[in-house]
Amino acid sequence: MDTTLPLAVFTALSWESAAVRAVVRQSRREDKRVWRGMAGRREVVVMTGGIGPRRTRSALERFQDMPLSAVVSVGCAGALRADLVSGQLVLAPDVRVSAADSPTQLKRFPTHPDFLKQARTGAERAGIGVADGPLFSSPRVLLSSQEKAHYGRLTQAIAVEMESGVHAAFAQARGLPFLPLRVILDPLGMSLPALTGLTTPEGDIRPLKAASLMLTQPGSLPVLFALGRSRTTAAQTITRLCRVLLPVLGS
Repeated sequence: MDTTLPLAVFTALSWESAAVRAVVRQSRREDKRVWRGMAGRREVVVMTGGIGPRRTRSALERFQDMPLSAVVSVGCAGALRADLVSGQLVLAPDVRVSAADSPTQLKRFPTHPDFLKQARTGAERAGIGVADGPLFSSPRVLLSSQEKAHYGRLTQAIAVEMESGVHAAFAQARGLPFLPLRVILDPLGMSLPALTGLTTPEGDIRPLKAASLMLTQPGSLPVLFALGRSRTTAAQTITRLCRVLLPVLGS
């Protein structure tokens, strides 16, 4: 791996990107969703791609010909196992994606083994709790506890998100080392409300929609407040891990 080339850190949500950029020095914005800076002596490019596989593929188009050293997929995930808690880091040996022609069959993208070891060492240094197991990259949000438990059994994964499968496919096509770093946001027992339009594609709250929700669906507020607390915990984990890991990854 050529460590003189930039390390690509791909995120879906703006708060995930901000958690990474908290440790990036000399950060400068290249466009609306892309920043470039330094982590130690490593040049880092951080991108916010938006929620879901379709937006992620579109966002990656600008990186097709950009020289890169490796790809790191950073963000949050939902627990598919009952013992996982908010803020816990998932160390995944592979990312599993449903095949387009057969949803019950899974394509697996392996994590670079040396990167996985370095992530474990970084988590130990930062005092971050870890859980070992595969990630399931879903084409849609899994809202209920029952649905998450079902896909946990179906895929044998321990956590679910929506973008790392696209990031992994991009890395594989480019012949680049790949590492997913996913932190638990919602535990298995937390069902998520279906609140269409509450957030932007990058995960930012729309104030007018939130105000309307408070009036029309007050019963959803406790879950939203719990998610807010979990988001703070997850962001802190991402920042702590990136601070110790990004400067040395691949060295």
